[in-house]
Amino acid sequence: MFTERGRERQGLTQGDYPPADLSLAHVAVEGASKPKRRKRKASTLGETYGDWRTALSVRLSRADLAPDLGSDIGSRRWLRGVATLVGLSAVAIAAFPGFSAVEAAPAMRIDDRVRDEFRSQMIQPLALGADSGRRMGATLAVQPLASAPERPSLELVATLARGDGFDRMLQRAGVSREEAQLIAGMVGEAVDLESIAPGTPVDITLGRRLAPDAPRPVDALSFRARFDLELAVERRGGKLTLDPRPIMVDTTPLRIRARVGDSLYRSARAAGAPPSAVQQFLRTIGQDMNVNSDIGADDEFDLIVDYRRAATGEVEVGDLLYAAIIRDNRPKKQLMRFGREGKFYDASGEGVQQDGLIAPVPGAISSRYGMRRHPILGYRRMHSGLDFRARHGTPIYAVTDGTVNFAGRNGGYGNFVRIRHGGNLSTGYAHMSRIAVRNGESVRRGQVIGYVGSTGLSTGPHLHYEMYRGGQKIDPASVRFVTRAQLSGQELVNFREQLVRLQLVEPGAALSELAPDPSRVEEPVREIDRIESRQKIG
Repeated sequence: MFTERGRERQGLTQGDYPPADLSLAHVAVEGASKPKRRKRKASTLGETYGDWRTALSVRLSRADLAPDLGSDIGSRRWLRGVATLVGLSAVAIAAFPGFSAVEAAPAMRIDDRVRDEFRSQMIQPLALGADSGRRMGATLAVQPLASAPERPSLELVATLARGDGFDRMLQRAGVSREEAQLIAGMVGEAVDLESIAPGTPVDITLGRRLAPDAPRPVDALSFRARFDLELAVERRGGKLTLDPRPIMVDTTPLRIRARVGDSLYRSARAAGAPPSAVQQFLRTIGQDMNVNSDIGADDEFDLIVDYRRAATGEVEVGDLLYAAIIRDNRPKKQLMRFGREGKFYDASGEGVQQDGLIAPVPGAISSRYGMRRHPILGYRRMHSGLDFRARHGTPIYAVTDGTVNFAGRNGGYGNFVRIRHGGNLSTGYAHMSRIAVRNGESVRRGQVIGYVGSTGLSTGPHLHYEMYRGGQKIDPASVRFVTRAQLSGQELVNFREQLVRLQLVEPGAALSELAPDPSRVEEPVREIDRIESRQKIG
């Protein structure tokens, strides 16, 4: 700092300031020469809060907790921004209110007395008794009953189980033993009790008890005994009487004829043929013709099925009666079922030829007859049959007609079935998972006799098939079965008459509307009577 006297010595006038020469000692240390700033005391609480908020805002702005996440991706500043975003999101999720119901206090206090008042003024649904009106407490005029009253009658449905007796079924439903045996005897005089199909429902109406501990008597009973017969038991004059009620049945066979097209099965189903009838048609025609190569798309199929319709609306589909392939309006192949055995014969009365063995399972042959190395025992030995590839549970069919002379477990063969055929020949089927025939049972060609498995000495599911002549094992591939029968005499005359009758059946005649049975026309009932209130008894 220069004084006035110093300026005069140097000959400087006022206003001229040349640069000063300063040494290191003249330079003051930063902060030491800074005078301490005295804090101004806030006079009011509002000013104090404002100063505090300003200071906090400055500090938060310096912290830079929420930077722009679109720039400097991957830097520390960007990661700090991501952490801030995650933290705020977690706080927002934690504070989510949820979807729980919000409870609110009622506008008025509701106690038992108020609830009773509300209940007396409302109407309950019909299923709950349609209860309405006020309920009053019991007074001295109310006298308790010695015993609760029973319904005057009880309606229920009992079902005849497989292997069950008709009388035992009635006893389970609450019928006394005497009445159950009496009713079973009455029904047995009308139909064979063994012929009643399992699962048949029986409608039973039980009356009022004659004594507190006595069983209810039967007032009425009805069930479908056969397709064309309904049996009813009613109490008349204190005695049970049987009332047979025949049902009118139309037995017109169902005939369907249409073009084969791309698929015989799909065309037949589209024309209205039942699935079981189509399958029988394919099996029957396939015995004399190759369905894939011998039948063209422009050919027609003609099938007739045993068909029964009841006046009550039920339909029963029976066996295939007639099968034909029509080409250029002329039958290329005609087959008809005839005789007690139900075999098919062509139009000339000659039986269907069964040429060669049908495959016991629809699979390829994996191992043939001859010497081979056993896959389990590890040494070469004679393989005395054919092995067919098939999945577990695949049905196994009898290759031709015969009689089962063994069905059971047989050592390394596992579950094994042997069938004796004509001409001193027999066939064997091994490694079954389940056997479907019994010893001594007669089987037909194509009948299911068991299912593929892996029992016995087997590495996996397959069928081992053997053939025997005179008890000695032979190569199954070397034998061809041919079965053909020829009708003659009166049988041939009856066969041709039946064939003519079937050919006179019009296609679709069985699907026409059936006239109602006048004896079964019922008067309309009230809607309240339609309510099903019967109790079901197993």
